Amino acid sequence: MSPTTAAAYYPLPAMSSELPVWAYSAPGAPEAQTLPVFLAPPPPPALPAGYRMPPPPPPCPLAFRVPSTLLFQMDYRRSHSLVQFLRDEGAVPTPEEDMTREQVIRKLKKIVMDWAKQVGHEQRVPPRRVTATVLTYGSYTLGAHGPESDIDALCVGPCIATLPHHFFVVLRQILQRRPEVSGVQSVENAKVPLMRFIFSGISVDLTYAQLPVIDAVQAINSSSPQFLRKLDSRSWRSLSGVRVNEQIVQLVPDAEKFQVLLRCIKLWARRRGLHCHLLGFFAGIHLAILAAYICQKSPKATVNGLFTMFFEIFAHWHWQIPVDLHGQPSKCRLSDGCLMPIVMPCTPPELCASNMTESTFGKIREELMRGYALTKDLWKHDFEWTWLFEPFPYVTKYDQFLRIALCAPTSEELSDWAGWVKSRFRYLILKLEGDGIVCDPDPSPEVDHSVTMPNTVYYWGLVPQTNGYLDINSLKEDFMKDVVNDVYGKVKCTHSELTMSIVGSSELPKSMYGDSFYSQHLPRYMVGYQAATDCWSAVG
Repeated sequence: MSPTTAAAYYPLPAMSSELPVWAYSAPGAPEAQTLPVFLAPPPPPALPAGYRMPPPPPPCPLAFRVPSTLLFQMDYRRSHSLVQFLRDEGAVPTPEEDMTREQVIRKLKKIVMDWAKQVGHEQRVPPRRVTATVLTYGSYTLGAHGPESDIDALCVGPCIATLPHHFFVVLRQILQRRPEVSGVQSVENAKVPLMRFIFSGISVDLTYAQLPVIDAVQAINSSSPQFLRKLDSRSWRSLSGVRVNEQIVQLVPDAEKFQVLLRCIKLWARRRGLHCHLLGFFAGIHLAILAAYICQKSPKATVNGLFTMFFEIFAHWHWQIPVDLHGQPSKCRLSDGCLMPIVMPCTPPELCASNMTESTFGKIREELMRGYALTKDLWKHDFEWTWLFEPFPYVTKYDQFLRIALCAPTSEELSDWAGWVKSRFRYLILKLEGDGIVCDPDPSPEVDHSVTMPNTVYYWGLVPQTNGYLDINSLKEDFMKDVVNDVYGKVKCTHSELTMSIVGSSELPKSMYGDSFYSQHLPRYMVGYQAATDCWSAVG
């Protein structure tokens, strides 16, 4: 992306008279901060033999005055370099990529409308009266999506279109016949059932809400609370993503800063292996609410200030207290297994669904503390964003890994099989924890090219807390009970395979080693950054 094109995403303002969160006076004011600096005393002169010198006094702090304009300048330099880093790392989509997403949504709306007319014809209802539409939510609607981000979409259908048959069978068959659609898989038994597929190269997660009316478009556009009260619990949960999006947009004081901050947090979570909800880490809604909370707390802070406060606040957060954008004591009841309570800004308030376990929650807190340690010092003149966003070093971090290989006869069957097994991964993590093993699942799957069948392989870092023995056969047998606990799982398991084994770090595929220049053994002072020439042209 050219600098001119990229700037269209982040209009760079002129120098603001507002100060960053650390400065307490205007840039031109004479006031300054006083900082202690400890200087070592000079060596004493040579003394006669036998003469003892009394111990030197402790070093005295010598104060010097730091102009607040320097604080202002350094904060804005970091903000500029952070925005530039996002562009360089491809975290900002090009206009062509955004146009492709818009076309996908338009086509999907037409497909869904034609599907509703077909259902109406089958049910002997005048097709002209039957309507359906698609609503988007998530990072795309919030304006914080990246080139690889999914499109989170909600199919809003009429009362005559059922979830089990018309959505998961009829609509799926329509999608599979489209040449631009591939990899269609159904996740039917999730808390929010959905279809996942690739449309013109873009991943789409499509959920379903069945409205108690024939004309779904008119009902959803009217925003009438009457039909919302008649929704079943599943459709209500499916609509929650759209409702939460609307609230976040209203509660965020500065949309541009929020979008940049959320892009930063998402890139950090992906690089550090914290981005997969099914594996017990963050979902997109978690990150969006946490970013909005930081923006609420300091609406005048720069992007660098917001990102630094994200780590400072949540690394030290008392997680018995839920994060709530309304700033009021939460009325949500916390369950015993809720480790990181985050309240969705909707009415009535609800907790975000979470698959976190003790293992994954522990890693999240470690990474938050790591981010705080790396960003807290504004005075590091050699600060480098690359260090903060370095990919998590699984190979050097763990000695043993649980290898989970999934195989199926065709790519389409593998997609279905992998989606189903991943929806059960939380049970496997809990079984490992029950055996005294801390688990760190790598969200990025690998491919075993030595196997002819389509396959996907996961590697999970293991840290045994006891000297006990892990019976891999027993572990697989127990997990398979969760996988085939209903008819759907049994059908998927008929032609597909799941194998487990324990491997060492030397047996990992070469693709997991990466080519990062940085090493975990480098000292902290090696973290540096390239300051921009024009420090004022930063998103602030």
